[in-house]
Amino acid sequence: MPADDTTSGATVHVQRREPTHSGTSLLVDVRAAGHTTFDRVVFQFAGHRPGHTIDYVPRIIDDATGEPIGARGRAFVQVTLMPAAAHDDNGHATAGALPPVSGSAALRDIVGAGDFEAVLTHGIGIAARTPFVVGAFEDPPRIAVDITHEPPGTGDELLRRGDSGAAVATWQWRLRLTLGRPVPVDEDFGPMTETATRDFQRERALTVDGIVGPRSRSAMERVLGI
Repeated sequence: MPADDTTSGATVHVQRREPTHSGTSLLVDVRAAGHTTFDRVVFQFAGHRPGHTIDYVPRIIDDATGEPIGARGRAFVQVTLMPAAAHDDNGHATAGALPPVSGSAALRDIVGAGDFEAVLTHGIGIAARTPFVVGAFEDPPRIAVDITHEPPGTGDELLRRGDSGAAVATWQWRLRLTLGRPVPVDEDFGPMTETATRDFQRERALTVDGIVGPRSRSAMERVLGI
């Protein structure tokens, strides 16, 4: 799927794919990036892609201890890859550190949860329980998990100074994209977000009140081609 696909076919239900090759796939990289309407986490492998089971879970559990992992987020996606490992036969790690997550509309955390007997598990902390899409790619072999952004309000809903949450983070992310400056993506509709909203409204010849309503959302969608 293209980098800025609108994640058609996204779902909150489990997505599975059986492995197509024998042997254990070695994880070589994990990376994350924000796109217009979704955040993407990519798992890249040497050799071939493993099978996967990817689903929302109540919490991320450490495979070794059975204890919950303190991942950040309000919702959690578990990524189980098999047969796969993040270490070679000598026990040496084959992938670097997991990418830090900050300034994202949807992503809040990425944690390792298990690497045992050819079952590799990660957890993704999410700002809200939104639909996701799983993509499988070659050259190089990789699995991408695309988490859709929470809409910045719908219908006649308003976002304004003092509001907080995933919807605010999405609006902040879209302001960052359209204004081309580092608007904080922190879920807090504070003075900086209000100022950026007013600037956007002024540029689009809207009522300059710093309040996000249907007209501001529609104008933003036109600018971003959503």
